[in-house]
Amino acid sequence: MKKIFFAAIIIAISAGSHAQTILPSTITFERMVVQVVNSDEGKNSTTYYFTINGDYAFAKHTSAEGDQPASILYTKDGKMCMVDEQNKTITILNMPKVVAEGAEMSKETAEQIKKAPLEKDKKENMTITKTNNTKTIFGYTAYQYLVKNEGGTMNCWYAKVDFNPIKIYTMGAGNKSISGSKAASLKNNLAAIPVINQNYLWIETEIAGKKGMETTNISKTGFTFNTTGYSINDLGKKGLIDILKSKSKKKEN
Repeated sequence: MKKIFFAAIIIAISAGSHAQTILPSTITFERMVVQVVNSDEGKNSTTYYFTINGDYAFAKHTSAEGDQPASILYTKDGKMCMVDEQNKTITILNMPKVVAEGAEMSKETAEQIKKAPLEKDKKENMTITKTNNTKTIFGYTAYQYLVKNEGGTMNCWYAKVDFNPIKIYTMGAGNKSISGSKAASLKNNLAAIPVINQNYLWIETEIAGKKGMETTNISKTGFTFNTTGYSINDLGKKGLIDILKSKSKKKEN
């Protein structure tokens, strides 16, 4: 099911027209964050750039295998832009809509293959509790959250920072924290902690004394991303179904 979904996402990224879309010619960021994920395969590093008000974020991911760095620009109007710096192309997607439609299509395809409805995912027995423990990381106060599930215990740390990093946790959709009953329903979701709490950055994860994810740098920056010279592939107003239909019509013609 996952393979079907990701194949559909790849089609979506390669399917649109090349009409110019309005993006700022330059976007200047004020904060830089470097995070490393440690795994058996090696270290994967991501460098994030943020505007203080949360309007824009930029992520550049480098894998342990030494692949071409993958870059993503998140815009203030809720778009997620896949940036190919080597070929000078930017593909604009409405990722929440694409992911939702892709998941539904994958479910329908799997049910057709199985010829029966899929079983509902088993609800994970997880609890997340904020402790009284704090520590200082790069000048920011970080708060400990204790995560317990059937597999054991994990420590996650979230720092209260002086910029808004929310876009990297919402696929670019929105830059305001969630409150009320919606927030209560997300309290046991690790990725939702920075969405529920304003200006929270997920800064560290520790399992059995080992850091699965750690932050190696938070600093001021004047990094500017220049969109001039990029070919823009605008799929921002389309969902996955629209994109696939458009691709099918082009083949017929």
